[in-house]
Amino acid sequence: MKTRTHFTFRVDTWSPDGESIVEQVAGVEDYQVALATYRAACERWPGIPITLRQGARVIEDSRRLRTASWSDKGRQGGL
Repeated sequence: MKTRTHFTFRVDTWSPDGESIVEQVAGVEDYQVALATYRAACERWPGIPITLRQGARVIEDSRRLRTASWSDKGRQGGL
């Protein structure tokens, strides 16, 4: 069995200055699982910069001001 090292989605924690990745929290293929993992990481480590990315594309960033709650069913103009 070969261990996977590349996944479609990544959840990462970042240094306080946002210049470097401290830890890859998760690598996930499924978007819904990746989003749930990102949200759980944000709740687990409040105040730590966390991103959900698809390759170089940032889907979610905990440093962005979030005006909607996690319970939103969809995003306007989103995925």
